[in-house]
This record gives sequence, structure tokens and C-alpha cells, in this order.
Amino acid sequence: MKLKDDENKRSIRFEASTMAELKKLSALRNVYVSDLVREFVKKGLAVNSYQEDTDLIREIVREELKDVLEPQINRVVKMLMKIGKAAAGTMYSNLNIIQNIIDQDQQEFYEMVNRSLRLGVDYMKKKDTEIDGYLGQFDEVVLDSDKLNKGMGSEIK
Repeated sequence: MKLKDDENKRSIRFEASTMAELKKLSALRNVYVSDLVREFVKKGLAVNSYQEDTDLIREIVREELKDVLEPQINRVVKMLMKIGKAAAGTMYSNLNIIQNIIDQDQQEFYEMVNRSLRLGVDYMKKKDTEIDGYLGQFDEVVLDSDKLNKGMGSEIK
């Protein structure tokens, strides 16, 4: 049998058990063992090529997502920084106003601030679904607010 110009011949050694499996499968399919081996080699190369293509596609998608999402993420981070600065300014302004308006000694004021901060931390620990329920129960919010006025710090978790 003469080879075509675009074909090459190779000798391959197989373990006896592998050769037995190849012969059995070629008999079931009614093809030559060499045709079966060529089919398996093509499939193996296609899988390897597919894996390389998948890795390349994955990297391209990752870069595209990064290019699209990074500016948005940076924008959200900047907004959160502004919100944090505004919240801190508001907190300190409120504390200053409260300190100037009420007639409490310094120790009572510090205790009230401490209770306020602990309530804030408890609030931030709540899950989104819990916050919706909590804010929907006006009585519970008022009760927590009363704890600040009455100095009931022991009831705040």
C-alpha cells in the first residue's frame, strides 16, 4: 500500500491487554485496528485542542469581564467611601448636637454613645431579610431607641 503525500507511517507498540481490547472493539465495529487507532488519536487530539481553546476562551472572557466590571466596581467603592464619610460626619455632628443640648454629665454621655454604637453594630450584623422585618416593626425600633435614653445598656446585646 502506497502512502499519500500527506500521510506518514509510524509503528506503535501496545501492551498485550490494550491490543486485545483494540482487536475486540475493531471486530465489534467491523473495522481494522489501524482505523480504530487513527480514530482514537484524532479524538484525543481534538479533546486536547478543545481544552486549549477552552482555556483561551476562558482567559478572553475573564479579561472582557474585568474590563467591563472594574470601572463599575471602582465607582461603587468610591460611592461607598463617600457614604462612609457622610455617615461618620453625621454621627459626629449628632453626637456634638446631643452633647450641647442635653444636660448630662460626661460619664452618662459616654455610656449613651457606647450603647448607640453597640446598637449600630447589632443592626449591621442583621441579614437583609432581618432588617426588613426589624424596620417593619416600629415598636421594636422605638424600644431600642428608648434603651439609649433610659441607660438600659445591659439589655443591648
